[in-house]
Amino acid sequence: MPSPFPGMDPYIESWIWTSFHGNMINAIHDQLNPRLPKRYIASTDLYVWRVDETGEERVLVGAPDNYVSEQRAAPSGAAVATIAAPITTVLPGIVRKQRYVKIVDKMERRVVTVIEILSAANKSGGEDGHAYRMKREEYIAAGINLVEIDLRRSGHRPPLGDPAPPISDYYILVHRGIEPSRLGIWPIGVRDPLPLVPIPLDPDIPDVVLDLRACMDHVYDAGRYAEQLDYTEPPVPPLREPDATWARELLAGRNGSSQ
Repeated sequence: MPSPFPGMDPYIESWIWTSFHGNMINAIHDQLNPRLPKRYIASTDLYVWRVDETGEERVLVGAPDNYVSEQRAAPSGAAVATIAAPITTVLPGIVRKQRYVKIVDKMERRVVTVIEILSAANKSGGEDGHAYRMKREEYIAAGINLVEIDLRRSGHRPPLGDPAPPISDYYILVHRGIEPSRLGIWPIGVRDPLPLVPIPLDPDIPDVVLDLRACMDHVYDAGRYAEQLDYTEPPVPPLREPDATWARELLAGRNGSSQ
């Protein structure tokens, strides 16, 4: 059973968001790979940054094309020779990690496009939000295509250009690397269907189309969200009027038809 909402389900922006975020990354990856030209491959990766919560220092670890790997432990019983440093200190802050989709030109081993789904950390007004904005600038400065998908109504949005687009519940941003100063914005309301999203590749290659609603439907069904979300209570954060009344009527009609 799909979500009762025609577009993004506002009830997902709750305790279930972390599951949704990770599963949407996987669904986008799985949908794109069969559609991409043979030269290109979609994969998921981790971006890592360190946040100093004292606010005195910002340290980024990683870059748009870095891989994150875990160190291997020494074989059981094996002795590892080390030289002790005269002074030992500890880096401040906490390491954060977030998954994203990247499309790579397998012939040139080059990152062509990055697809980000904004998290609560990305939209914070503190160090996590600053770290994401720095990463965003790295993509743009490197000429990498960026598709930024914001399906959260809460939080502080990254800059969306000048003039800023109309305020909306959600948005999709498409930045083409060959146009360093231009951002394409799709504003989306809670009543609107999720649009088909153009995924840019190289300038001489046609865009690939991402069906975002199909991804959401797959994640919603596979995660059994209909059984987990309580549609008898208002979503968190609450909808503004008149959208709140519209949502109540929509859900009342759904509950009535299922009886």
